[in-house]
Formats: sequence, C-alpha cells, structure tokens
Amino acid sequence: MGQTDRAAGWSVVLVAISVFATGLAGPAQAETWRVYTDQHGSSVEAPASLKPIKDPLGVTLGSADGMAVATLETTTEERPGFPGNDPASDVTPTASDCDALPPAYRLQKETVSAFSCVKAGKVEYWVARYNGSGNVTLHVEYPVAQKALWNGVVSRMSASMKQQKRHELVPYGCDPAKESPCQ
Repeated sequence: MGQTDRAAGWSVVLVAISVFATGLAGPAQAETWRVYTDQHGSSVEAPASLKPIKDPLGVTLGSADGMAVATLETTTEERPGFPGNDPASDVTPTASDCDALPPAYRLQKETVSAFSCVKAGKVEYWVARYNGSGNVTLHVEYPVAQKALWNGVVSRMSASMKQQKRHELVPYGCDPAKESPCQ
C-alpha cells in the first residue's frame, strides 16, 4: 500500500471517528461501551448496543438489525509457525474472503496481522494479535453502506483487544494434574 493509499485510509478512519464522536450515526448516539470476555479470558471493548449471540467458541455480537456481526476468538498455541501462532499465514486473505484481491487494507507484523476487504456487499475486517501463546482474533462484517458508521467502531474494538496468557480449557470431569487427564 502506497503512502497516498495509507493517508486516504487514515482520512476515512478519522472521518468515521469524528462522526462517531459527534453522535450523528447509529451505534454512536450517546453509545456506552462494555468489555466482553471469552472463555479464555481474552476481551474486546464493544458498543453495548451489540447483543451477544450464543457461540461456544468465542464471543459473537450482533447489531439490532442483524446487519453487523463481530466475533472474538482465542487460539492457544505456543509453537511459533503453527496455526494460531503464525502471523504470516493465520490471517491471510483468500478469494473466499474477498471479492477482489489484494484486499483494500493489509497489515502484517510480528505481533499483528490484519486485512479488510469487501465481500458480497459487506466489509470484512479481520485482525489477530499475537502474544507468544497464540492469538486473539476479531472478525467484523458490516454493510458497505454503513462503512462510515462502523469504521471508527471497528478501530476502537481492534485497539481494545486483549489476550490473556495461555489458558487451556479442561473438559468437565478431567483432571489436568494427571498424565492422561481425561481417562
């Protein structure tokens, strides 16, 4: 992405934040935010107007109109380069993710991987943050027509993501202290 594209992208984000801050659009009107935490202890801050949807793998939130959905999931994996701990390939856009490649936005660093693109009239935003024991991933989709409204919301949600250190879930009735905990 060139300097001009990057500057244009930041301009869109700043405009969206301005609209959000002044309360001119949907979820931004005097919106309160709350922290949602998944079963691993990872969390994201999101507008309270997004309501939880039952999801055994993470936290899924939906807008009242059903047009926007946000999902937070944690993957625990301590081995670098393995799925869940591989920023280079965990969050890589494919033709099934986007109507056109390359995506409109792509970020690849050692501790974060993200992309944003359009698919079937919706903006798809993916970001994963890594901490050495896996990642926490945020996936948000919303209508292209609501882009000005949601860009600022998604930016704040992304910035608020926190992942706890490795925290394995043990199935009910299993004893993690034993060599074979579920036997």
